[in-house]
Amino acid sequence: MRTAIELIKMRPTAPKNYPQKGFTLVESAIVLVLIGLLIGGILRGQELIASARVRNVIDQVRAVQVAYYGFQDRYSALAGDLTAAQAALINANAAPALLVAGDGWVPIGDSQQFFNNISQAGFLSCSQCMTKQTSSSNPTASFSPTNLFGQPLGFAFPSNVPTTNALGTYYLSTQANEGSKAMVTTGGAIDSKALAEIDRKIDDGNPTFGQFRFSDQIPTINGTLVSPPFANCVDSDAISAYVWKVDGPGQCQGVLLL
Repeated sequence: MRTAIELIKMRPTAPKNYPQKGFTLVESAIVLVLIGLLIGGILRGQELIASARVRNVIDQVRAVQVAYYGFQDRYSALAGDLTAAQAALINANAAPALLVAGDGWVPIGDSQQFFNNISQAGFLSCSQCMTKQTSSSNPTASFSPTNLFGQPLGFAFPSNVPTTNALGTYYLSTQANEGSKAMVTTGGAIDSKALAEIDRKIDDGNPTFGQFRFSDQIPTINGTLVSPPFANCVDSDAISAYVWKVDGPGQCQGVLLL
């Protein structure tokens, strides 16, 4: 028989009560702060990227504006509307107008000639614009400056006066007598929220007034024109008539009147 001492040794011992470890309030607070900093950093980074894109578009169209006036001041001629003799005054690679030269207008078919002229004259840095084109069948193609999304900018100095608020023009105008102004587009694939920010920074924030506006005619990389639905980019408003749509699907374009 087992002794009492052996029976006592064989008795199961109660498990030791170890304290359960978890996050203290201080540790939980630190984790929450770190998560907040990470989220804040991500959001701030996105804001900086969006702001940089807006600034890039502004700088790009402003550079074209400066080149437009600089060229006229030096050569007393309109870039994109040069005769062969006027183009030769720049250099052998400066392109004359492909449509009607010397008539005082630059239709979209001579947009690439406009960018060629101001680039060859040294007013704009654009390597693809240096090519001398001999056909107007591909008016913007790869021979114009492109925006951040690879879409070409366009230039036009139209001779027609658009109907007030008419779609199908290069910009939405509320003043019909402004159809004779020269204009440079931002290129397509830009969301309307970014265009609204651009408008607020350089103009009045209204897509139908001022120097910067909505454009429903977008030249594409293959030279065709597309018209994004107006409702994708602009909303109607009871106070200001029209406002930029800040939550739309994008794929819009703005235009700077020169």
